[in-house]
Amino acid sequence: MGVMNIVAFRTAPGRLEDHLALTAGATERLRGLGLAAVPMQALVGADVGTISMVVNHASNADYVAGVAKLQSDAGWQAFYADAMKSQAAELVENSLFSDLDPSFQPDPGRPLGAVLATQWAPKAGRLTEFIERVGQAGEHVARMGGRQRPMQCVIGAHPLTILIPVGFEDLDAYGAYADTAAADPAWQELWGGFVADPSADLVRSGIYVNISGD
Repeated sequence: MGVMNIVAFRTAPGRLEDHLALTAGATERLRGLGLAAVPMQALVGADVGTISMVVNHASNADYVAGVAKLQSDAGWQAFYADAMKSQAAELVENSLFSDLDPSFQPDPGRPLGAVLATQWAPKAGRLTEFIERVGQAGEHVARMGGRQRPMQCVIGAHPLTILIPVGFEDLDAYGAYADTAAADPAWQELWGGFVADPSADLVRSGIYVNISGD
């Protein structure tokens, strides 16, 4: 079961250039320590103005090992201390998510350039129903060119909610997907049924872009 850690910082007014430079430095250092880190900037949605460091782990044990590695690395500790002193950005989220599908494995050959993400709070007594809907949606998402990865927030900003990131190679691929979804009868029927009787409330949504240059 994969685990994903999202650590988000909101850029201080007038400090975007500094924040971007610190993010690039953090990405280089994290990857140098063997962590699968991807910096994502919010393009649209409630998180606009933030940059998130997304780190994927193979398991909870792998996540804990990664934390221990950061805590024991003097270079990382010094870098992080200096970054926080700079006040270029404010920490606004540190959340941990686990895959709903224990068999999910990221496709190493598929670039992650953009992500469409929605996060939902299932209504009381309707979690199973919502998860079934998510599974049905995933089949359509794949057919239209996206790759869905449903996850549950274990600890963080919105615990026990369901995060549904859909990955794309780049923004062009997202645009093609969105246009297809808007005109796809099967998708519209599924979405219309959900909207008519929603089994979960939307917590947040957004489009995020990979700014690592990968």
